[in-house]
Amino acid sequence: MTPHTDVRWAARGPATLAGLRAFVVEVARDLDPGSRYVRELLAALDASTSVDDYLARLCDAERAAAFRQDGSQPSRGERGFSWVDGATWAEMDPWERTLSNLLTGETRMMWAGDGADDFARLPEVLAGLPAGGRALSVPCSTGKEPFSIAIAALRGGRADLSITGVDRQAAYVARARSGRLVPHHRDLEVDDAARWFVTDEGGTRARPDVLALCAFEVGDVLTGALPPPASFDLVSCRNLLGYFRGESLDRALTNVLARARPGGVALLDPFVADAREMRQAQERLAAAGLRRRWAGLSFFDVPT
Repeated sequence: MTPHTDVRWAARGPATLAGLRAFVVEVARDLDPGSRYVRELLAALDASTSVDDYLARLCDAERAAAFRQDGSQPSRGERGFSWVDGATWAEMDPWERTLSNLLTGETRMMWAGDGADDFARLPEVLAGLPAGGRALSVPCSTGKEPFSIAIAALRGGRADLSITGVDRQAAYVARARSGRLVPHHRDLEVDDAARWFVTDEGGTRARPDVLALCAFEVGDVLTGALPPPASFDLVSCRNLLGYFRGESLDRALTNVLARARPGGVALLDPFVADAREMRQAQERLAAAGLRRRWAGLSFFDVPT
């Protein structure tokens, strides 16, 4: 990673509206230049009269609730808040709250989103991993993807597998470690939900056998601050690479794929695998010798 980009993503001091706006502009250099998320967030900053006013716009509970139901609607900055709970949000400083609107912490159990078809095949993929196999989920957000992989493993009798979740947001990692799900109305839309989760007055949390397969840590795909290369039999990177373009996309993809062992499996997402906008990533996958295992799904076999 270049020194300039390191500065771009580094920790910052007290927030000002001007500083936050400059931060958005700098981060946007890594992203899709046509992203509406950048435009919407800049509009929220420009409409704000103070940092407190801006932060209040970011946690508009009414708009966040509507966004959870229809993420296609324009956001006034509450997009990041829509995918966390109040306690997690409170642990994030203004810089991280801002970043969450650009690189969303969007997360669902895999069966409840566009990963449903991939999830249906996941037990078969996990069954082919070696004894004591390891899986990486990056970014893991608040833990639902690692939990999904753990559930698929347990369904298939693979309690020997371990899953490492990595995210650059420390608040997300802390929430994932707790095992408590950030509420989403589709998370329990599976016949055997009671086998994997318990719900009480404290909300819904993963049962101990699910959580026991998972570990979580802070890391960053752009800097390469990730677990050691060639450490994992399955590397899952969904809902991240599609945000990047150009050199940043190359760097992120390279850092992610480097964590897969020769002969392992990479799980991406339908947008990266198929969208015309992601032709750059698709060409890089082909050049690296990765081949799609099944048409229409997002599993890629890593060459030996």
